[in-house]
Amino acid sequence: MDLFPNLEEAIACGPNAAIVALPPSLHGMIACKILKAGIALYLEKPVAISSHEIEDVAFSAETNGVITMSGCNLRFLPGFRRIRGLLAERALGRILCGHLSVGQWLPDWRPGRDYRTTYSAQRKLGGGVICDLIHELDLARFLFGEFSVGTAHAGTSGALEIDCEDWAEILLTNKNFTVSIHLDYLDRAGHRHGYIEGEAGSLRYDVLGGSLSCFDAEVRTWSKLGDDQKQFSIDDSYRIAISHFFECVEQDRQTELPISEGIKSLKLAEAIRRAAGLPL
Repeated sequence: MDLFPNLEEAIACGPNAAIVALPPSLHGMIACKILKAGIALYLEKPVAISSHEIEDVAFSAETNGVITMSGCNLRFLPGFRRIRGLLAERALGRILCGHLSVGQWLPDWRPGRDYRTTYSAQRKLGGGVICDLIHELDLARFLFGEFSVGTAHAGTSGALEIDCEDWAEILLTNKNFTVSIHLDYLDRAGHRHGYIEGEAGSLRYDVLGGSLSCFDAEVRTWSKLGDDQKQFSIDDSYRIAISHFFECVEQDRQTELPISEGIKSLKLAEAIRRAAGLPL
């Protein structure tokens, strides 16, 4: 493996593709240089700390055929793809509301490292649950489509030594229904689950438990649609996502999750921050 002293020399060697997984505060600047060089790019989430940093460059690059991908890898989990399929088939009837929730005690995230030194704990580096846990915002868009922000509240509980929000309660709205989202750095047990209500039934998932169940209102029973950890394996989602990226690079076709799609989720996060009275 070759090592380069700076990005410019790495770009000059003419790589086929690049992966950027740095503190979010560096994503925009580094990604723009790579995209302007016409190099295929996998960019970790969030794609930047401000959509203005990258939007024009990403649009231009994708218009000119540069292959890009945003690192919202949870979209690739079989469980979430199955949920999306069920919603598309109207298996629950008309959707009435949805609830997505994730929480984990931040000091547990990176064992052996002081959480206070990580980007998650520092606003200037892109920390705070709204952008750091952007997966739930992206999943809401993936499952249901586009939303406006109804209300949003966020703050710092004081339980952690950080300078950014460690909890958020969000209500997203479209013309048909609402989706509530909870994000936190505080749950000592850890969770990532959701609940969707429809006129013909309900659906619930538990990522950590690997379960997906559906309630049929006609027979009034819950049925497991799977109880396999693989359907919600976070580790597998990284492998599936990066394999998709490299396959697209080899076949010279755009990914199903280009950076422009990641920018839409970032813009939703920015709207949430504004609604919650937080600085951008």
